[in-house]
Amino acid sequence: MKKNYRKRLFHATLLLVLAFSVVLCACSGSKEGGPGKGGKVEIQLWSSATGDGAKPIEAAIAKFNESQDDIVVKTLSNQDHQKQLTAISGGNAPDIIITQWNNIGPWSEAGAVKSLEEFIKRDGYDTGQIIPAALERMKVDDEIYGLPISMSMANKLFYNKEVFEEAGLTSPPETLEELFEYSKRLTKKDDKGNITQMGFIPDYPWIDNVFWPIIFNGSWVDESGKLTANQEANVNAIDYQMSYYKEFGQESIDKFKSGMGGLQTPQDPILTGKLAMIIGWENWYVDDRGEGKDVGVAPFPYPAANPELKGSGMVSPIAMFIPSKAKHQEEAWKVLQYLLSEDVQIQYSIDFGSIPVLTKALDNPKLTQNEETKVLWEYYESAKSPNLKGFPNSIYINEYLQTLNEETEKALKGQLTAQEAMDNVVNKMQPIADKYKK
Repeated sequence: MKKNYRKRLFHATLLLVLAFSVVLCACSGSKEGGPGKGGKVEIQLWSSATGDGAKPIEAAIAKFNESQDDIVVKTLSNQDHQKQLTAISGGNAPDIIITQWNNIGPWSEAGAVKSLEEFIKRDGYDTGQIIPAALERMKVDDEIYGLPISMSMANKLFYNKEVFEEAGLTSPPETLEELFEYSKRLTKKDDKGNITQMGFIPDYPWIDNVFWPIIFNGSWVDESGKLTANQEANVNAIDYQMSYYKEFGQESIDKFKSGMGGLQTPQDPILTGKLAMIIGWENWYVDDRGEGKDVGVAPFPYPAANPELKGSGMVSPIAMFIPSKAKHQEEAWKVLQYLLSEDVQIQYSIDFGSIPVLTKALDNPKLTQNEETKVLWEYYESAKSPNLKGFPNSIYINEYLQTLNEETEKALKGQLTAQEAMDNVVNKMQPIADKYKK
């Protein structure tokens, strides 16, 4: 790993955080960091989850506490990323943090997250049991800094069944070319030429600069550290999205989007039928999809020329890690392993409505034959796909994603070609990436 720059990035940020942070209470079981009541070591787990979203991890930890006599884990929810950063950069870091995966890269390179490689090698922990795309998001320069506790996945196409039936469409599109043709058939205009219904909008509800390149088998960096945002697959992904704006008109689409309603609101365009198709995440429209429901589910289309890309999709896990200043790292490591045991992963998936990250859990009858999880059965199966990917974690991940978003938006608006936009990304970001090469 890099030695000289580990604490350079975020140095100023950490100083500011320390300067303005309030005095935090100790996060371990006693003021001296020793055993808690009954001789048990008391440790703290912080999570950014709130409300009902915090209950699954609290339930899992309660079972852990009951399962052994050595460790007591105290959970603290509603700890947002700023609170987490303040704690791990100060002197009272909790022992475990659960957070968004893209925090791992910048925080680890700031020296705030402990590498798990020593624990993994010492104990012979089998990381091969974890879904590869989820585990990859935990790595920075091929070193594991965290473990996923669950994951979300976008690899489906949701479609309004009634709108399809009205258009005489009996099945969802299989290829991207069919998706485009379907969209033309499903788009309607009034007598003034205003769009009143659209088949598909590639950047709704947001510009997705990760999902689309994955569908085209693109990438963002090679093994040597050279950024690859401007490779052919990534450019093709933007060109495909641009084809919708060329077909229906930038102003017409923008005008339609401004009045069609927001995602998961009473005017949700998928439910009202104003929009026929949308990229499908596993936790969207849960109550509206399935047999006898309004929303159909299908594999997301692939390029007709590349049938080997069937099953492609984007993975976004929730990460858990041990702060480098945690007082009880050995105990924390035991808790991380417990949370990745099969029974815990299965119950967490049921409680949280998420996809387990253990490959063997995907076939467990407690999930695949459980009516309570039926809405996720298709996702459990497709989570086995070797074509699942995600954005690479790095010290500069957030800046890279922001630059991709800005340049992609320019291309979609017709201000730049897709190639020009992605060349701009590489030109802007390569010098930054070069500073942090091994």
